[in-house]
Amino acid sequence: MLRTILTAIGVVELLSPEALIDTAERVALEDPNDCELRPWVVPGARVEGLLVLALVWRSDASYAALKRFLGVVGLLALAFPRAYVDYGARLAYADATECEWRPWVYPGTRLVGLTYVLVALDERGRD
Repeated sequence: MLRTILTAIGVVELLSPEALIDTAERVALEDPNDCELRPWVVPGARVEGLLVLALVWRSDASYAALKRFLGVVGLLALAFPRAYVDYGARLAYADATECEWRPWVYPGTRLVGLTYVLVALDERGRD
């Protein structure tokens, strides 16, 4: 099931990153118009989508490596959600200090991080 979810995310990132980014901004930011995306973000999302698809479908070993990598990312998001979001904002937005996040974003980041850690632990249990 995770492979299907990651495939769907990868396809959307590859084919329609603008729609995904716009939706995420509307959900996560108080006013998405306050933040200006850096020019590399949309092409970067396409590359990320392609990379996810390649890792998910290339081999079982690459899929397992992706899940372990998600676990590392998840640890950071779980332990330091504010720093994780703020660092990502500085990377993605030219004016990151203008971005005002909705109150649920930091706890939501922690929840996603926990999910990633559980995925990685499940993969480790399979090894």
